[in-house]
Amino acid sequence: MISSFALLSLSLLLLIRDVSGADNGIIGFGLSLYQDSCCLACHDSLSSLYLSCTTFSDNSDMSGMHGSMKRDMEMDMGMMGTTSEECRTSNMPWLRTMAYCIKQACTPHGYTEERQAKCFSVHAVAGASEPTFLDSLPATAPTVELSEHAMWLNTTSLVNYDLYHTTHGTLEEFARSEYIHSRYSITLYLIVIGVCLIWGVKIQLASVFPRTNRQLQDSTIVSNLRQHIALPALFGFRHLEPLPANLGYVPGRALGISIGIYIVLNILFSSISFSSFQPNVYWPSQQFELCEYVGNRTGILSLVNLSIAILFAGRNNILIAITGWSQTTFLTLHRWAARVATLQAIVHSAAYTLQYVDPGYDGAATYAEKAAEPFYWWGIIGTIALSLATAFAVLPLRITLYELFLTVHIILIILALVACWYHLVPHFGFKFGYQVWLYLCFAFWSADRFVRLARIVYYNRLGNAKAIVEVIPGCNILQVTVFPRVISGIGPGQHTFLYFPGLGKFWESHPFSIAAWKTRQSSVQLASSSLSNSDGNDVYSTGKQSGALSPATEVAFQRKSLATPHLEAVSHESQKYNDVSFQLLIRAHSGMTAALQRYLSSPSTVSSVGVSVYTEGCYAGHHATLQPLYTADTVLCLVGGLGITYALSFVQEYASGMSLEGEAAGETRGVMRRAKRFILAWSAKETAFIDHVKKNFLSNAHGVECLFWYTGSSEAEKSESASKAEVQEISSHSSKVTAGRMDIGTVIRSALEVEHHTTVLVCGPGQMADEARRQVVSCLKDGFSVDLIEEAFAW
Repeated sequence: MISSFALLSLSLLLLIRDVSGADNGIIGFGLSLYQDSCCLACHDSLSSLYLSCTTFSDNSDMSGMHGSMKRDMEMDMGMMGTTSEECRTSNMPWLRTMAYCIKQACTPHGYTEERQAKCFSVHAVAGASEPTFLDSLPATAPTVELSEHAMWLNTTSLVNYDLYHTTHGTLEEFARSEYIHSRYSITLYLIVIGVCLIWGVKIQLASVFPRTNRQLQDSTIVSNLRQHIALPALFGFRHLEPLPANLGYVPGRALGISIGIYIVLNILFSSISFSSFQPNVYWPSQQFELCEYVGNRTGILSLVNLSIAILFAGRNNILIAITGWSQTTFLTLHRWAARVATLQAIVHSAAYTLQYVDPGYDGAATYAEKAAEPFYWWGIIGTIALSLATAFAVLPLRITLYELFLTVHIILIILALVACWYHLVPHFGFKFGYQVWLYLCFAFWSADRFVRLARIVYYNRLGNAKAIVEVIPGCNILQVTVFPRVISGIGPGQHTFLYFPGLGKFWESHPFSIAAWKTRQSSVQLASSSLSNSDGNDVYSTGKQSGALSPATEVAFQRKSLATPHLEAVSHESQKYNDVSFQLLIRAHSGMTAALQRYLSSPSTVSSVGVSVYTEGCYAGHHATLQPLYTADTVLCLVGGLGITYALSFVQEYASGMSLEGEAAGETRGVMRRAKRFILAWSAKETAFIDHVKKNFLSNAHGVECLFWYTGSSEAEKSESASKAEVQEISSHSSKVTAGRMDIGTVIRSALEVEHHTTVLVCGPGQMADEARRQVVSCLKDGFSVDLIEEAFAW
C-alpha cells in the first residue's frame, strides 16, 4: 500500500498544482484565455499600425517627413517598423484611440469604468500606472474611421468596424473552442477514473459487509446481471485463449462493454461542438479553421488518454487495490487507451496537414516550410513514435520476443513524451496549459519506477540478497526459495517480480506467483524448501513396482534422479535469515528463465545453487480481489500446469487456519473464514512435477481434498514405442492421479451444494480458464450460488 499511496499522492499533488495554480492549469481550470476579449480586440485591431515614434530597420532619418510621404517611401522600400511599448505610452493618437475603442466596445458587455481602466492599463500601456484611462479619453468623440487597410495611426480615430468585428469574433470563437477542449478532457478523465473509484467503493463496502453483499449477489436482478453481463465472454466462449494466429485477446463481456463505451465517448468528444467564425483574422477559410479546432481537440485528448494508459500500465497503480481488478485487466485497458491515444494523435497530425490542402495556400511548398519549424517536426516525431509503439505491441511479438518488445516499447514511449514536450512548451509556453497532461504522464511513469526502486530497497538486503534455486528432476521447472529482508503483508493470491542481476540483465524483472511462505510467526510450515531424494517419484515408484514402466521410461527417471539438490544449503540459508522466506515454482521458457536453467544444467554446476535475487515484494492478493472468498462455504481451485503456484498459497492459508482452529471456521481465519471444504483439482503433464508438489507442498495440507490429472506422455511414448495403456496402468495404481484431461464441468458440479456458496479459483491455460468461466455461468443459470476468481497472465 506504500507504493499505491505514494503514486496517488504524487500525481494528485502535481494535478492540483497545475490546475489551480495562478500561472498554471488548463484553459477554464486555472487559466483564462482572452478574458477581456473586447479590450484585446481593440489592441489587435490597432497594434499593427505605425505610429510617429515607430522605428524602422533602415538608418535613414525620416523624422522630418510628412506621414504620408514616409508611408509611401516605406511601402516602396519594403521596410518593417517596430513600435515599442515606450512609444505607445507617449503617443496620444494611440492612447486616445485605444481608450475610446475600449469604452465604445466594452460598455455593451457590462464592463464598469474600473474594469475598463484596468484592461486599458494592460493592453494600452503594458501595465504602466500612467497615463490613465480617464486621462486618455478624448474630449470629443472621433468621427473618422480607419480604413480596413490603414497602415498609420496619426490622429485619434475610430477603429475600423469590420476589422474589429472580425478580430473580436475570432478571439471569442477560438477561446470557446479551447474551453470545450478542456471540459471534454476533464470530463473524460473524471468518467474513466470515476468509474474505477465508484466500483472500488462498492467492492470495499462488500468486503466490510460480506453477508449483505452475498444476499445482494444472490438476488434475482444481480444474478441475471452476473449471468449475462459480468461473467460471460464478450461473444462465444473465448476470453483468455488467444484468437487464432495470436491476433489478440477478447475481453470479457463487462470489460468489453466498458471499452466500447470508452471508445464511443472518445469519438464523440473528438467530433462534436465545433463551430466556425468567418471572416477570421487567423484562418482564411472555414476548412482551415475547423482543421485547427479538430487538431487541437484530438491532440489534447490524445495526451489525456496517453496519461490514462501510462497510469493503467503501472505495477503500483492504486486502482488495482481499490477495484480488485487484476493487473491483466488494467493492462487490457492500458492497451485500448494507448490505441485510442495513437489514433487521436494521427488525426491531430492529419488535421494540421489537411490545412495546407486549402485552395488559399500553396500546398506542399507551404507545408514544407511549416514542417521545417522545430515544434512541427517534433510533433511529427511524437506521432510516429507513438504509432510505432502501438504497432509493435501486437500479441505475436509480445509472446515471441517479450524482452525486445518491452525495451523498444519503453524507448518509443519516452521518445514520444519528449517529442510532445518540445512540440508544445517551446512553441506555446504555458499559456494554454497543454503541459499539464504531460506532467501527469511524467508523474505516473516516474512514480511507478521510483516506487519499484523503493520496494527493492525495503524488501531486500542490498548487496546480500540471496535465493536458492533448485532443479526439479524430471521436468523443466525450477524451485526458487527467496530470503528477503522482510515479508510484509504476504498472503494468498500474490505474486512478486524478481531480478537476477548475476545473469547479466540486471534491469529485467519477471512476475512469479508466490507458492508458499514462511515467517517468524508461522505456526505451520506447509512448504518444505527441499527436494526429497528418498524414493524418487510416487508415480515412478508405483509404475516400477507394477511393471508398467518401459525400460526407456525407467532409465529416464533414474537419470533425472541423480541430480539431487543440496538440502543443507537451503536449511542453512533459512536459519541464517531467521526463517523468513517464500518459494516460487518457475518453468523455464526463454530469456532470463532459460538462462537460469542453462546455468544450473551446466556440467560444472550442481542441481542446487545460491544466486543473487532481488524482489519487489508482494503484489495483488487484495481483499477487494478475494472478496468472494469471505462468504464461501466451499473453495474449489481449478489449476493447470504451473498454475498450481497460485493455488498453493490458498492451500497454505486454508490448512493453516484449519490446524489452528479445527474444523469450526472462526472470524480470524483469513479470507476463507467460513469455508468448510477446500478442493484442489490440478492437471499437469509432468509426473515428476506432480510428485514434487505432493511431497513438498501438500504433505501437511490437512483438510484439503486433492484431485490430480496426468495429461502428459511418458518418455517411452516419445519414442513411439509405448502406448496410452502404460500411462493408464500407472494411474490405476495411484488413487490420486488420473490419466487424461480433467472434465471441468463435472468437477465444478461435484463441488456445488444447494444453499451453499462456492467460489471457484481458476489459474491455468486460456482454454481451461474459458471453459471454467462457461461452466460457472451455466451453474448460475441452474440456480447455484457460485463465484469465479480468475488469475491469469495475458501477454
